Amino acid sequence: MNNKGKFIVFEGIDGSGKGTQIKKLQKYFEQRGIKTITTCEHTRDLPVGKLIETTVNGGEKMDPLALQLCFTADRRDHYEKVIRPALENGEFVISDRYYGSTVAYTEEDKRQMMLELNENVVPKADLTFFLDIEIDMAIKRIDDVRLSKTIFERKEKLEQCRNSYLWFCEKVGESVIIIDGNRDIETIHKDILEKLKSKKII
Repeated sequence: MNNKGKFIVFEGIDGSGKGTQIKKLQKYFEQRGIKTITTCEHTRDLPVGKLIETTVNGGEKMDPLALQLCFTADRRDHYEKVIRPALENGEFVISDRYYGSTVAYTEEDKRQMMLELNENVVPKADLTFFLDIEIDMAIKRIDDVRLSKTIFERKEKLEQCRNSYLWFCEKVGESVIIIDGNRDIETIHKDILEKLKSKKII
């Protein structure tokens, strides 16, 4: 394993299985003596993250673009306070969402602008995985584990976000890998490990 800190991101619509794969990857690293932290966006304990949490759960209404700019501001704070220090300490950082999410959840005519803004605000991850899953499967998973949905978890919005994610993957290129998230957990995990090895992340 490489001793340098590495930054790995998981993207996908809600219900895509990101959380499960992050836990499995963290366990894999730790079993091999690699100090690893997991984190997520939006944050819940940083100032802008608290505002976002209130908004997405049905609190104060906010203009959609203003909300996405809040996600970007939260991301910058998150990177500087959490991600960068860990990487400089030689740790592996695995994040549940990064700026691919902001692009995916932004209105279509503003996607390019938000992509360029975020690429100027924070560095790219060493590797990003997009877990691509059928919409109906994602909705079933959400319904099985949650009593209520956020403003981003409705079918029409999920379909729009999946299409935007695919646009993001095409734009960003080799630093993003699309993973078929419709398969069983172990098969997906092995696929992720193979991709990390082929990219010389591990």
